[in-house]
Amino acid sequence: MGVGEDAFDPIYLLERVGEVASLAGEAAQALTQRRFDAARLRHAEFTNLPPARRICERLGVSWAVVLRLAAMSSAARPIGYMHAVNRRDQEWLTLDYVLFTLRLVAARVGRRTLSPAVYGAERLRMLAEDRGRWMHGGQLRLPSEHQVVAVAGSWDRALADAGLAARLKVGQKRRTAVPTIADILDRCYEAHGAQPTQRESELFARANGVPYPRREPGRPWSSYLREWKRERRTRGLAVPTGPARKGGRPDFAAPVLAPAAGERRSRKSWGKRDECALWVARFLQDLGRRQRSSQRAYDLWARSADGAPWSSAFDQHGGWGAVRALAWERLRSDGRQAAPARATGPSRSPQG
Repeated sequence: MGVGEDAFDPIYLLERVGEVASLAGEAAQALTQRRFDAARLRHAEFTNLPPARRICERLGVSWAVVLRLAAMSSAARPIGYMHAVNRRDQEWLTLDYVLFTLRLVAARVGRRTLSPAVYGAERLRMLAEDRGRWMHGGQLRLPSEHQVVAVAGSWDRALADAGLAARLKVGQKRRTAVPTIADILDRCYEAHGAQPTQRESELFARANGVPYPRREPGRPWSSYLREWKRERRTRGLAVPTGPARKGGRPDFAAPVLAPAAGERRSRKSWGKRDECALWVARFLQDLGRRQRSSQRAYDLWARSADGAPWSSAFDQHGGWGAVRALAWERLRSDGRQAAPARATGPSRSPQG
């Protein structure tokens, strides 16, 4: 992060204020602006911070509020800052606040970029959490997707100004990492301690959500085995002499690991009914109070849920209705029923 005052994120500033107060040897809420300015200049790592008066101007709150927010835990500080901004008499919908909200939502969902749909879904969850607070709940204001565009000029401009990655363009495909057959043989051997056959390597990949590459036309399976063993020798690793005996074969269809970073299973290759039900259960938990748990709503949700299967994959398990019923049963048995109302009319986002 740069040293210019405009480059400081609100939460970054508040964290640094708390650190300066700690170094000054007094409670954060007792620190005056003058003592803060003196303390930050005594420590080289804080000399690039703006003075207290400029921090108040940058955050748009009083020094007393700055100190109160600085004393909060790191988890509570972002929401506390949002409440402080929303309580101001002046206009709350500023560009700085919009960009701060985008960065916070991206961090909450663990993404480098945001689509309006993903942002909107997380915004509704944050508003619902705020309404559920025992004291001072229901006061949080978060810009809607339309308000983000109105303030920033466009959604993509807002992402750029917030320091987030650009979205994929229309027609542009997301690159998916696909391992080589030698990679799959290596993972399989490390997991089961046995050399798999071609069929067993395919079972292993399917069971663990690993995309399986197409074999080169005319290339025999034995050449893939030789390539894999040659790579292991180069790395100084043990090399099997051949498949294990039939009586001691491991279960290559058992899931034992997750796909590597960047890999994505085909949305059509979902053979386990329980796994499909877990995705639908996650969808049901993410529903807003006035949203309907329809098949179309699920597919819209699956677009932004990384790795989720399309509802068409449920046809082999009795269809959408059967998998959804199993998902509801799972939620009830886990004690997380919290079923949202399934309204028949179109859902509407609450105003921020």
